[in-house]
Amino acid sequence: MNKLMMTAFFCAMAFALSTCSCSQKKENAESASPQKAETTVAVQTVSPIDLDDYIEFGGTVQAVDSVAVLPTVAGKIAKILVQEGDRVTQNQIIAQVDASKPGADFTMSPVRASRSGTVTTLPVSIGTYVTTSTTVAEIASIDNLEINVNVSERFVPLVKEEQTCEVSFKAFPNEVFTATVTRLSPILDPATRTMQTTLRLSEGRGIIKAGMFAHVKLVTKHKEQILTVPARAIVTNSGKPYVFIADSTGESATVRRVLVETGISVDGVTEITSGLRAGDAVVVKGQNMISDGQRVNAVAAE
Repeated sequence: MNKLMMTAFFCAMAFALSTCSCSQKKENAESASPQKAETTVAVQTVSPIDLDDYIEFGGTVQAVDSVAVLPTVAGKIAKILVQEGDRVTQNQIIAQVDASKPGADFTMSPVRASRSGTVTTLPVSIGTYVTTSTTVAEIASIDNLEINVNVSERFVPLVKEEQTCEVSFKAFPNEVFTATVTRLSPILDPATRTMQTTLRLSEGRGIIKAGMFAHVKLVTKHKEQILTVPARAIVTNSGKPYVFIADSTGESATVRRVLVETGISVDGVTEITSGLRAGDAVVVKGQNMISDGQRVNAVAAE
């Protein structure tokens, strides 16, 4: 009986030692194999680009040298010889005014174009009573066009004469036109706190018409070959801006937090004036879920 008990005891001890050894080997194997990173982040390589800072306005296209045509006598409009959009020459008769009075001889007074150009407005009709101060028509050179915009007070220091602008129109979404700042009002409108600014359209290409609404983009600062990151990549800590840089890509990458200095921000892109170098892989997605020195799975940003 004692022999049987001793045999059972030694068998149990051998089994326990074997189980412990296998468990220890498994733990050692697990600790020896690299653990996969639990957090995946997207990275973007920093490279120099050109960047323009700009401000935008809306304005109305007008003819540069529009003139009003006035009759020489008072009376009723008897005939209108032109239509809006017609081209006329200087001294061409565009209308007739019946200046006769009851009991007097019938007389017709011609209304003549005061300059050559295109009839842009014709505010009268047959039978309208006019005086020598009534505008019968407006004539302008539609080849010379300008845009009037109102610049907000905070942007006034950024606008100078001779600056160039990009202009676009809803009617021509794929076309970009050029304009130049030609006049700045010396005063601001006290009601709106804006400065009236006039831009000369360089070329209307025969398709831009007076009265169109223009979207104006005025470049205020141009920077060449600067380092930038998406604005969302910047993390603020204690009022200071930081970015995370990955040392490689893949599941074994490690990130470090870097203090940076920023410059201008345009369209979701921010200039980095110090703290980064060309070629750095900046974390642009997932940066709010990681910490300095953390292992991550770094993948290229789409």
